[in-house]
Amino acid sequence: MVTTQRTKEICQIIRLKSTQVFLVAGTCLVTVMVTLLCIGFMTRYEVENEVANVADVDYWKDKVAPSQKIWYDNAIDELNEALRPTDSTYPRNVRIFVVQGIDGRDLAALRFPNRDISRGNTNFIWDQFPHLARLQNSCSQQFPCEVARVSRAFWSGIPLDQVPESQEDCGGAFNATPTSISILRQAQLAGLRTGFVTTQRITGSTGAALGNAKGNFECNERMPRSAIESGCQDIAHQLISGETGKSLNVLIGGGRQMLSSLVPKTKYDPVDELLCESNDGRNLLKDWRTQKLRESKVNPIIFDLIQRSDELESLNASSFDYLMGVMANGDLSGNSKAPSLKLMVEKSLQVLDKYKQGYLLIVEQFIASSMVKREQLQLLNDTLFSLHKDQETLTLVLMTNAIYTKASLDVSEETETISLLPQIFNESEEAEIQKRMYQMPSESLLFAQGPKSPIFHGVRKETFLAHAVSHVLSRSRTRP
Repeated sequence: MVTTQRTKEICQIIRLKSTQVFLVAGTCLVTVMVTLLCIGFMTRYEVENEVANVADVDYWKDKVAPSQKIWYDNAIDELNEALRPTDSTYPRNVRIFVVQGIDGRDLAALRFPNRDISRGNTNFIWDQFPHLARLQNSCSQQFPCEVARVSRAFWSGIPLDQVPESQEDCGGAFNATPTSISILRQAQLAGLRTGFVTTQRITGSTGAALGNAKGNFECNERMPRSAIESGCQDIAHQLISGETGKSLNVLIGGGRQMLSSLVPKTKYDPVDELLCESNDGRNLLKDWRTQKLRESKVNPIIFDLIQRSDELESLNASSFDYLMGVMANGDLSGNSKAPSLKLMVEKSLQVLDKYKQGYLLIVEQFIASSMVKREQLQLLNDTLFSLHKDQETLTLVLMTNAIYTKASLDVSEETETISLLPQIFNESEEAEIQKRMYQMPSESLLFAQGPKSPIFHGVRKETFLAHAVSHVLSRSRTRP
């Protein structure tokens, strides 16, 4: 009797364990089936929508010729970069490199240094930037524009036809007109550190537009008497005494003869007689230093004014709050001992990045028609290559040949009168086509890399750069 009871208990235990085993096995089987179904659906979705990691598959096509395979293999990294998800964060810093004198046609030709195309082309570092936009240009040789208005439209975000023309009368009505502010001033008002570096004069059209200066005269020499009597100030005065110029943490370029009436004249850095020469006894460089000395008594700051390349090279720039460098009487191209673009940018970034509070740096490289364009682009390429790749920095490179200017009293490379085309081309059918192509407006190319670089794409208006940078910088201040 006892044996029978024991047997029944054993059978019940075995039956219970068997049920548990079947339940566990069934659960595992269902889990495996669901997982396989999910993998199948995901794979189908990725293939149909082309979002799969291309490193997991050979190619989209089943078969390619052996001669093709090596090139498809080399393209895997490039495809992965193109398919990488975009970052939703905003940059802390923005660096803009503006190249005046190069357009898309020039850039395409300069990639091939030799006529033998089979030897391959040379890609510049900006060719590796993931995003590209084209900026429309409303000026051409056939329909020239005033250079000062083009720069103001470009850096303030106001359409060219809405930018007021320069006036000689600086009376109350003119002064009462609200002044638009550049993206440089917007960055300053947002609490960012700012810098402007140029291979031209700091008083040129770009410097004037960024500094919110009125008028077209870089110094007093060529200002009409009526303008002086009505209270007008030249660009040099406005740049040193204006709020934008005084707030610049870095200002490096040429233009000493506009800022001071007494300048050293040497064989390697002569006075440029084609440019304005101040003759009113001014010394705005001394005035800038006096301003900073006065400011340092209220708020301790470290600043320096340099005028030679060796001074810049030996400078411990990371310890300075403000740095001004006037490295030539005219443009830097007129001084054989002027510092390199790479050195100026390197020292500028050391100043701007001192407090890690975010910065906007605008670098202008002017390539005159007499310069070897490829050599100048190589200087920019070396400069960009030497920069530390910062995950918090948006880098923009703008190639533009879009300033075709009207004749101006203030004659310089950027305001030279364009010759009549019929004198250049023969009046044949082929020459007529070439002439029309030459007269067509040239769109600017904008290469972008870094946080929020995807917003720079497509064909945009001239004002898009100012609008986009203003948006990015405004959001960058909300970062922790």
